[in-house]
Amino acid sequence: MPDKKQKVGLAFQGGGFPAGAIGAGVVKYLVENGAFDKYDIDVFSGTSAGALNASVCWGYKLKDEIKKVPEVLEKLWLHNALGIVHTGLMAQSLKLIDHVAYMNPAYEFYRDEMVVPVFRGLMKDWVLTYIPVEEWIELRDKATHIPGLLLGAADVRKGDIKVFTEKHFCLETILASGSLDEVNGLTIIEEGLNKGVYCDGAWGTNPPIKGLIDYGIKELWFIEVFPKERETIPGTPGERQDRKDELWQNSLVEQELYFIDKVNQWLASGLLDDAGGKYKPIDIKKMPMTLDLPAGAAFINSPSFIREMMDYGEQHAHAFLDGKPAPIQKIEERPHLLGV
Repeated sequence: MPDKKQKVGLAFQGGGFPAGAIGAGVVKYLVENGAFDKYDIDVFSGTSAGALNASVCWGYKLKDEIKKVPEVLEKLWLHNALGIVHTGLMAQSLKLIDHVAYMNPAYEFYRDEMVVPVFRGLMKDWVLTYIPVEEWIELRDKATHIPGLLLGAADVRKGDIKVFTEKHFCLETILASGSLDEVNGLTIIEEGLNKGVYCDGAWGTNPPIKGLIDYGIKELWFIEVFPKERETIPGTPGERQDRKDELWQNSLVEQELYFIDKVNQWLASGLLDDAGGKYKPIDIKKMPMTLDLPAGAAFINSPSFIREMMDYGEQHAHAFLDGKPAPIQKIEERPHLLGV
């Protein structure tokens, strides 16, 4: 009998356009170089931009059409590559202008009642263009085997961290995971078990990791977006804010990874009785972020920048599968990282 494939969970961290594009590049390399044939990559986790990548992978794995994913993800992340925000400095400037203007009640009304609904409608159309939600729900309900899916969100009223699974897959849960209140507003789910008011899942879990222990995976492949270390001290307000966000996002991840490590230790020591075979040790394998992106990079949507991030994701996955350290590169070595 052939050896049973190692079951793997693939986790996508969210963080705007670069997060989505890096994840797309990673998946492209994994698919085109046989990783989905060699391993049973059957559980997908993500938050915000990562939730879109995870959902696309999940749906096409459900359809047994995983080889279509690279093309779909490339189109998804280039869909909004309009080049309107082509540098991090421009992104920071627009954000500052918006915050100052919001002090004017007239602008507050205009943005909340007119601009946000338009962007929310555009996001729905964007999601549904590449994620046929109703088709996949119907397919899921008939399937004998359903891949795992975890999408992170945060309930702003209850203060709860919410993780939607494949059982909850729908348009609202995808939107809830990526609810940027300053862009497309909060997501309100009015009824059912998931009733609540949700903001971007990155405020609570980015991506969901602890829940992966319920899926019997042997390995976790985690695609990082936020660097653990920076060579330089952040000098500008924008750089300091971005670095604070990175530290906070990484602290969320480290807490969840620590939980996985503790379960591994309990299993190894016998403190956790697993006679039923539900829990298995999980080997955590990271694809660490090594790019030193400029402040505001999360909102850069120039085609050159997004393609550069996809290329980086491919190179990252190549090094990962070969067991080599991720390439360390600086902005001056890759000028497209500035979105020019």
